[in-house]
Amino acid sequence: MKLSDFGEVYENVSLENYNTYGIKTRTKYLIKVKDIPSLIDLLKYLDSNNLKYYLLGKGSNVILPDEAFDGVIITLDNLNKITIKGNLVEAESGVVLAKLVSEVVNNNLGGLESLATIPGTLGGALKGNAGFLKDITIYNYVTSVTVIRNYELVTIQKKDIGLAHRYTTFKENNDIIVKASFELEEKDKEEMMKVIQENREKRINTQPMEYKNAGSVFKNPEGLSSGKLIDEAGLKGLCIGDAEVSEKHANFIVNKGNATSKDIKELIKEIQRRIKEKDNIDLELEQVIVNWG
Repeated sequence: MKLSDFGEVYENVSLENYNTYGIKTRTKYLIKVKDIPSLIDLLKYLDSNNLKYYLLGKGSNVILPDEAFDGVIITLDNLNKITIKGNLVEAESGVVLAKLVSEVVNNNLGGLESLATIPGTLGGALKGNAGFLKDITIYNYVTSVTVIRNYELVTIQKKDIGLAHRYTTFKENNDIIVKASFELEEKDKEEMMKVIQENREKRINTQPMEYKNAGSVFKNPEGLSSGKLIDEAGLKGLCIGDAEVSEKHANFIVNKGNATSKDIKELIKEIQRRIKEKDNIDLELEQVIVNWG
């Protein structure tokens, strides 16, 4: 067997467009798997041949290394099926979140509209318990998540998933999320479109969408705002290389041109150092620093 048996294979690929920071790193191979059974077979093949691999969605919450990856990047772009039956929805993890929201809204189903402006795929949103409004996350409407575990499909009920702010137990284990089921509610389409537009305008006005970034850098400490702490420490505009603390929202780091992974990680450490020194608070990273291993 060979890699191309499981999907489309590309060699020596730049990952600049596979991470929203736009870090210019590369991979030896990139494969777009055909479907869920092909993904299971691919994992068996890679493990049996001792080949390194990493699953990558749209790269909206990750900091990739500068070093090239001597392995296989797996993307789930083709795992994009959405099935709607009444108010029950099933979607595969490679679906772009905005597309899923658009589909359900067009079917007059509500609950997910506040997530429309969040970049990335459903899989990433499920892994990180994504949300835009304070009290609404994707898990408000999830009933179950299906994962690959030990080459088998396992469906996990919502009650058995550990959840916290921007956290799920999927961040701690090796489960690979492949689809999820939702129970939504009937809602007026025009009302939902209004919410989506309001959220879009709020995001544009308060977040640095004009620059490459990977979303909120730090989790908010209990009862506090990381952005406010960083702003009050006078760190807006602080640069290391082309990585800069956003002038618009201090809990964002932006790539002003050619920021490297090293630039971004050093800037994160400097922010943490200064907030610890000023406020005696340890800022906890929300973004994921990837090490190829």
